[in-house]
Amino acid sequence: MASEAPNGAEESANLLVRLDTLRQEERRTASARVVSVIGHLIGTPLNVMAGRAALIRGNPNADTVPENARRIEEQVERLSQRVRQLIDYFGAPAPAPEDEALSAILAETLALYRPIARQRSLTIELKPHELGAARINCALGRLSFSSLLSLATRTTPRGQIIELSVAEAGPRRLVVKLALPGVQAPSSRFERLEVPEWPRHYDADVLEVLSICAGLARSSGGGLQVVPSASGTGALVGFECPYA
Repeated sequence: MASEAPNGAEESANLLVRLDTLRQEERRTASARVVSVIGHLIGTPLNVMAGRAALIRGNPNADTVPENARRIEEQVERLSQRVRQLIDYFGAPAPAPEDEALSAILAETLALYRPIARQRSLTIELKPHELGAARINCALGRLSFSSLLSLATRTTPRGQIIELSVAEAGPRRLVVKLALPGVQAPSSRFERLEVPEWPRHYDADVLEVLSICAGLARSSGGGLQVVPSASGTGALVGFECPYA
C-alpha cells in the first residue's frame, strides 16, 4: 500500500527543518572558509618572521641584524594591515536600530521553531512572563533567539522539553533564558572561539552558535551567560539585553 502524502502542515514543517539544516550547513561552511582564508593570510608572513628571527638568534652580532629586524617589522605591519582590511570589508554590518515588542519577536521565532521541534519529537515551552511589552532591538533578537532555538532543537534528546523563560535582569534590562539539555556548558572562552581542552568531546557547531550570540548580545549592550543547569544535565543559556 502506498504511503499517504503528507498534509500541508507536515510538508511546511519538513521545509522548515530543511531550511534550518541548510542554515546550519551554510554557517559551518562560511566558518570553515574564513578559517582557511586566515590561515593563508598569516602563513607566509609568519614564516618570514620565523626565518628572520632564526637568523638573528643564530648570529646576534652580525651586521645583518638590523636588516632582519626591519624585515620582521615589515611583515608585522603587512599582516596587521591585511587583517584590518579583512575585518573592515567582511565585518558584520551594524544592526538596524529599530525596536520591537519582545512578545512579537518571540511569537515569530516560536512560530518558526515549534514545527521543527515537533518534527524532532520535542516540545518548546515559553513560561508566562510580564515583559511582553518590553521593546528590544528586533534584528538582534530575531537572529539570536532563532540561532539558540535552532541549536536547542538539534541537540536536545528526543521526547524532552525545551524551556524558554524571560525575567528582569536589572533596571531596564531583561534576560531570555533557554535550557539546552543536550549541551555541556563550555569550560573555554566560547565567546572568543577558543578550542576546548577536549575538542573531540565538544561540537564546534555549539561553540559557533554561542560565540555568535555572545557577539550579538555585546553589540546591544548586553551579554550571554552559559552555565551548567541546576539539574546537572545540560546547560542554561541567558541572553541579556537592555529594553525600552
